[in-house]
Amino acid sequence: MFLFPYTSFSGLSSFLLIISLPFSLSFYLTDSNPLLSFDNQVREVHLYTDNHRRGMYLQMTLNGRVSGSDVQTPHSVLELKSVKPGHIAIKGQSSSLFLCMDGEGLLRGQGHYSEADCTFRELLLADGYTRFLSSHHGFPVSLASRNSPDRHTVPFTRFLPLRNTLSRENVSEQPPNNERNVNMDSDDLLGMGLNTLVSPQFSVDK
Repeated sequence: MFLFPYTSFSGLSSFLLIISLPFSLSFYLTDSNPLLSFDNQVREVHLYTDNHRRGMYLQMTLNGRVSGSDVQTPHSVLELKSVKPGHIAIKGQSSSLFLCMDGEGLLRGQGHYSEADCTFRELLLADGYTRFLSSHHGFPVSLASRNSPDRHTVPFTRFLPLRNTLSRENVSEQPPNNERNVNMDSDDLLGMGLNTLVSPQFSVDK
């Protein structure tokens, strides 16, 4: 007589355990951060930046010089690779150089990867742009003039990663002779005068 309720209770407990186990496991997420889905992947992009009057792409030439270009070039094709959660290394596809930063916040390209100088925190902004902060030195990646008082503030410290539209053949070639480089110490970085370059930002103009 005593086996029936015990058996029923045992069967009920087993049944509840079976139906509750998958339910509880469904709430277990190893990592819900969508940015970390890029781990172990290489993103091939152009990094665009602007100040609402002009815009340019970060490029790194074979001699290690980091500058801005008003058009996408083979030297502005960059490979972004996650080195640890939230931190990346940036490498020029054409130059095979890593983007690195010294203790004064100045950018350069170098052939070997240094964790202290060549690792950047990737911070996604609300307007769709991204800031890259040196993990070791704390300065943001910036294309502002080195003499600019706002070198480490906006503008030119936020970037929009844009999909590479250049063919592999174009990337492997040298830039054309009519390519215009940006004089970072000029008041008119792109020599555009009163011309306006529209930003491809995701947000609606304020």
